[in-house]
Amino acid sequence: KMMVPHVQKCAENLDDVFASAADSGEMLEAKAVFGKYTIDAIATSGFGIELNSFKDPDSLFRQTALRMARAEGYSSKLDIVKFFIMIVAPKLSRLLGFSFMPAGTIEFFAKIIRQTVEQRRATGIRRNDIIDLLLDEINKIGDDKTENGLKKEDIDVELAVISNAIIFFFAGFDTSSLTLATVIFSFLDKPVIQDRARQEIEEVVGDSKVITSDHLRDLKYLENVINEALRFYGITSNTMRLCTKDYRVPDTDFTIRKGMQVNVLTGCFAEECFFNPAELDPDNFDIKNNPNKFGFSGFGIGPRNCIGMRYAYIALKLALVKTITKYKVVKCEKTVDKLKFDIGKNYFNGGIWFKVERLEKENNFII
Repeated sequence: KMMVPHVQKCAENLDDVFASAADSGEMLEAKAVFGKYTIDAIATSGFGIELNSFKDPDSLFRQTALRMARAEGYSSKLDIVKFFIMIVAPKLSRLLGFSFMPAGTIEFFAKIIRQTVEQRRATGIRRNDIIDLLLDEINKIGDDKTENGLKKEDIDVELAVISNAIIFFFAGFDTSSLTLATVIFSFLDKPVIQDRARQEIEEVVGDSKVITSDHLRDLKYLENVINEALRFYGITSNTMRLCTKDYRVPDTDFTIRKGMQVNVLTGCFAEECFFNPAELDPDNFDIKNNPNKFGFSGFGIGPRNCIGMRYAYIALKLALVKTITKYKVVKCEKTVDKLKFDIGKNYFNGGIWFKVERLEKENNFII
């Protein structure tokens, strides 16, 4: 909630991109555009750094982030071999010095966070970002033990902040840009969805120049659009868990043993969980249609669901509000007819290309 102003500032940069594209007729690739936005949003919310990756795409922060995420063009085919060895032969991988993280990336971000924490402790400056929130929670722990048996002195503050910031990065970078890309495709494939989302924004936000957390919370249909894009295009159709105790599946002779890895393919239950599962339809998540939460794994389910879910909705909604408030996304010569996911690229073959057109002035309700 307190990070909305930081993320909104990043979303404002999208307007410059779309304004230029609308005037020139330039074709845009969705993940490339929103990837820059999500890096900027994570940099300001998680690391206390303000960037503009649209104007400075070669910044050291962005280049290191792309290396750490092994984005296309920043990875090697040998990475797959290394990952396989690390999984099946962890002792051998340690002897060979293999790591899930590219060399130098963790050290780079750790240095940034370490300097930021030291500066804030020395100056008392607050930004109400992830770093401040984590420090606040640690400071709440008194001398007495917590429910988990921890004392304040037991916590390595630096490690806690760094590890959470890195998790925040992985939870929010590639997943958010990929989700925004699929939402854009849903707008292209079914323009009525885009029109209805824009109408809701007009009704909720109106002519307000500042978008608040209350505005974002009330954009229910837009949230349904996001969820439906995740569900329909199958980006996160698998929930993986580790069994903690033996469990016999009801009405069967099969027992899931403790320590067994369980993969739940939520798409298998679509017919039972949604009223129109075969179609791209945001109303599948309308409470009036009684959606079953266990048929959707976009942010995980249960006590170990995505820790960045609330932040993700904020970042996703702000980007979409800024995209379709003054512009209409339309198909272009490079727009594919159907999305086909390539697991090797972690993206769709052919990308998601689109153009933007300015809306008529009477429909342009946010400045």
